[in-house]
Amino acid sequence: MCIYLCFSDNPFVRSGVSLLNEAAGLRPVASRKKEYMRGISRTVLRTCAGLAVAAGLVAGGAGVASAATVTPAAHTSTTFGHGCNPWQREHWNLNGRNKVAAVYLGSTYTYKVTFKQFGSCLGGTLTDGYFLPAGTTGPLFGTINRNHVTFSFTYPSGSVQGTRTFTGTINRWGSVSGTWSETGTEMGTGTFTLARHANFACPWWNRWNHNATCRVFP
Repeated sequence: MCIYLCFSDNPFVRSGVSLLNEAAGLRPVASRKKEYMRGISRTVLRTCAGLAVAAGLVAGGAGVASAATVTPAAHTSTTFGHGCNPWQREHWNLNGRNKVAAVYLGSTYTYKVTFKQFGSCLGGTLTDGYFLPAGTTGPLFGTINRNHVTFSFTYPSGSVQGTRTFTGTINRWGSVSGTWSETGTEMGTGTFTLARHANFACPWWNRWNHNATCRVFP
């Protein structure tokens, strides 16, 4: 208020010079300063409002991204054997559908399997259609190392089979065979073969090199 009283555009403090300036179409310096300051204030307010809107949009976008991030991933039942290396190069590739023919007390039982091999890590699923009352399907886990393969399947809790483990070898043509045993009270043992041969992990031009190894993925 005190500063304004000193300005020449105050109607109560009007000099002859100010009247002459107005007559000539010139504004007082103080008035121009006030107009300039008002212009700066409006610009600052517009800038701040724009920044606030932008911040709101960014915050809204971050909220959507966060919601998408915390969405649970699809559950996978694939597990692998202990001590395996998914990046290890191997000579054989067991990926895909197959069947296990297990011999027990002179009878052959066939189980459907699907192998998922990552390097020396072996996973997938096994289905036992003989398990009462309606069969059982679950994950298998194991390892493959050069010509040696091992995979296990755990039956439901309280079953007489417990965990059944198949241990075999792969011959030079890819045929897989070996023995199996289990930890349950049934204490079954026997032999097994895979219906389909293992594939070579390397391209065809290098498959007859018995020392050749390549990456293996499903």
